[in-house]
Amino acid sequence: MSKIRISIFRILSVALLLVSGMAAKAAAPSGFEQKIKPFLKENCIRCHGEKKQKGKLALHEVSVDFAKDETSDLWLEILAQLTARDMPPPDEETQPADSQRNTVIEWIDRQLLTAGSGETYRKKLLAPEYGNWVNHEKLFSGEIKTPPFSPSRLWRFNTEIFAHKGFGKSKSPFSYVTSERGIRDYAALSIADQSTVQMTMIVADSFLTDRERRGDFKEFAQNKPMPEEPALVEMIRREHSRVIGRYPSKEEQEKYLSFLKQSIKTGGKLDGFKTTIKAMFLSPESIYRMEFGLGEVDEHGRRHLSPDELAHAIAYALTDHRPDNHPLIRETLQKGKLKTKEDVTRLVRQLLDEQLLTGHWDRKDLPRIRRFFEQFFGFHRAGTVFKDNDRRGAEKINQWNTTMLIHDARMLIEHVLKKDKDVIAELLTTNEYFIAHPGDNEYAREHYDKRITEILDPGYVDARIELRKKQIKGDFNFDNMPEKAEKALVAARRDAEKTVAMFQATLDKGMHRHPNFPFEGKRRGIADLLYIEPYNLPSSGRHGEQKWDWPIEQPLKMPEKERSGLLTHPAWLTAYSLNEGNDPIHRGIWVYERLLAGVLGDVPPDVDAAVPTDPHKTLRERMEPLRNQRCWKCHRKMNPLGEAFEIFDDWGRYRTHHYFDENGEIYLRRDNQFDRKLKEGKLTTRKVDASGEIAFSGDP
Repeated sequence: MSKIRISIFRILSVALLLVSGMAAKAAAPSGFEQKIKPFLKENCIRCHGEKKQKGKLALHEVSVDFAKDETSDLWLEILAQLTARDMPPPDEETQPADSQRNTVIEWIDRQLLTAGSGETYRKKLLAPEYGNWVNHEKLFSGEIKTPPFSPSRLWRFNTEIFAHKGFGKSKSPFSYVTSERGIRDYAALSIADQSTVQMTMIVADSFLTDRERRGDFKEFAQNKPMPEEPALVEMIRREHSRVIGRYPSKEEQEKYLSFLKQSIKTGGKLDGFKTTIKAMFLSPESIYRMEFGLGEVDEHGRRHLSPDELAHAIAYALTDHRPDNHPLIRETLQKGKLKTKEDVTRLVRQLLDEQLLTGHWDRKDLPRIRRFFEQFFGFHRAGTVFKDNDRRGAEKINQWNTTMLIHDARMLIEHVLKKDKDVIAELLTTNEYFIAHPGDNEYAREHYDKRITEILDPGYVDARIELRKKQIKGDFNFDNMPEKAEKALVAARRDAEKTVAMFQATLDKGMHRHPNFPFEGKRRGIADLLYIEPYNLPSSGRHGEQKWDWPIEQPLKMPEKERSGLLTHPAWLTAYSLNEGNDPIHRGIWVYERLLAGVLGDVPPDVDAAVPTDPHKTLRERMEPLRNQRCWKCHRKMNPLGEAFEIFDDWGRYRTHHYFDENGEIYLRRDNQFDRKLKEGKLTTRKVDASGEIAFSGDP
């Protein structure tokens, strides 16, 4: 009987397994059989099926049980490959339509969400660098009809805003958590963690110590009577405005007044008052700027920003100051003219019309506009790329001055912004540059004429000697040292005579001598033309022979076949270079992601990113191993774009040939040794291969 019972149990168990298997099969998610399975069969099974399994991946019997981690992980990989358009491979003749691809992507994402899987993946997509993973076809097709809106947002204050809060020389507690390359300020990207709070308290302590030293808290001295309540209220309002940026509400005022009284009772007058100020530093508004939508609700249920929120949003979108520090924004808010979309448009246009390019040369009135272009293009990072001094001398870079190259790029941006026509297209295509110029032609002409008149005046040398005598007389370093003073006067005469001679020689050749611009409030100082070699121009110092006719009116036209916009500007080329050479990979990534809105998958953890060294090969030749099947899947998107910039060296100079010495090694020197070897026929040349390709642009 027991044997019969066991047999029945076995039969029932097998039957149950079969039924459950059929049930699982029958419970495949909606849409799999109708849309997903045919897609896999058409586009994937050929390489990932029963007979052929590239990358050890088989999809002919792929599981759809998303409750299992291994199944979710597999579909996450499929999702990433489809989103990055790495699969099917682009060289396949048959490619799925965008609508088909998008259907599969949405289906996978929906199944992962339903199963509670892929949380890490979804969080990753919220990071700024994954912005291109948004479906651009769907985004711009017009099929999305719902009214747009922004969620409630908390913006953690950035370092630039903190610098203008008036807390002295305290180090900012608000550090960026974004990559150094690209736009850096995003809402709700990072909460205030423990380190931020700790740094905030250090700032508060330093701020209060400095103020106590200056005597700001005399009202709370031990030998003085306790201030009356109206005085305490006024102090709370003053400190709240200083720390938070606005006066407290009635409820907040009562709360802080009660807290102040209790703190004074516990720790004494001075410590109690300082503790109350510290409490203000720990309030959310001290760390975040908030956009909750405290205004009216429209017919779609969207909450408008309140006038105060709008004032803060505009102020921090264009400046680093709170709105009450900006007269135009403050007055508009106080007059009640910041309530509607039209009000915002009018105010922003007025700000741009009146203050787009005004302010100190290094601290513009609307600094975030220039900062956007700097962070988008990234040329402002040129100075962070180390270039060896020995290379600089050997390769004929008389002065490596990235600060001036960045200044020139900024002048170009300001010029294009001022014209306000096809700004991005103009910045990418213009061959008009500013070189060693203040950006203001009227001022440049005025200063040039003034310098010519001054230096060619017969009394110029004697005037310089008299000026030096006055300087020596007021300098204690020359006290009782007549010989030193005499040498200084001789040197002053020599410099003045040399200046006159150089100006005259340049004018005699029919050229304009660079006039040496001084530092002024609105304009940066520009000493000479010593740094201009990266433009393929001959450099010259203050007392050297000038070989280039510096144009008084700029921008000047560069050779059309050599320069086109910011991406061929020495500042940008340098920012996307390496210590000892070009960086075509990151240049290509920039073009692919910023201009083509392309998607790159994450770099596999076992990838060796080093390019092999070989002095007999050009960089492009050394990068040839990246064209193997495993690497090329990703590098095909960036290398053909970045290799087009090989027509420039890593200093930003245009070039047409590589030079090789007697041993067949690349010869990089461009000094006298280069000239001698070239003359003696000891160098061979090979034309630079700067061919490239624009693919994956989304265009048909």
